[in-house]
Amino acid sequence: MSTPASPPPGPGASPTVRRVVTDVVVVLVAFLVAGTVAGLLWPELVDPVTVTRDKLGVVTRELALSEQFDNDGWYAVLAAAGGLVLGVVLSAWRRTNEVVTLVAVVAGACLAAWVSAKIGTWRGPADPNQVLAHAKTGATALDKVKVSASGAYFVWPIAAVVGALVVLWSPPGRRLGRPERGEESDPASEGAQAGS
Repeated sequence: MSTPASPPPGPGASPTVRRVVTDVVVVLVAFLVAGTVAGLLWPELVDPVTVTRDKLGVVTRELALSEQFDNDGWYAVLAAAGGLVLGVVLSAWRRTNEVVTLVAVVAGACLAAWVSAKIGTWRGPADPNQVLAHAKTGATALDKVKVSASGAYFVWPIAAVVGALVVLWSPPGRRLGRPERGEESDPASEGAQAGS
């Protein structure tokens, strides 16, 4: 017995692939923009730590060390807000293939985590070791805005996945008011309900 050959891809296959690729690009670009905006906002929200030049080099006082939490705290707040909102919106809007969209959301969130950290550090104060390299003892400078706890990087993808799961676990047909494929309402049944 011979097995039937699989039919060649029909004309509908190419537009579906294009829609999936478009969804992935839109998701990645949205997270890239969000990461850039978060990176620009982050140094403006942080109260930077002051470091002092002494005989041994640049030192940070104990009280200032406790204030370094401000860096990670604001980074996490921006990441949670950005990841959650984009996870919900993009999962509901770009759903040609929900599995691909979810993977793109996670990849985009990781990209946003890296971009926001890099831009925030670049936009914030310069490296105090360079600023105070030739300064006198007792001179002060602001420390760099940077992520100290590596766990803060995971806030972007975790928040994005939570947002995506809110959409994916919502009842079918109620995802931002869009019916599932094949569940479009029947005009005849709508008229019958209106008449009763």
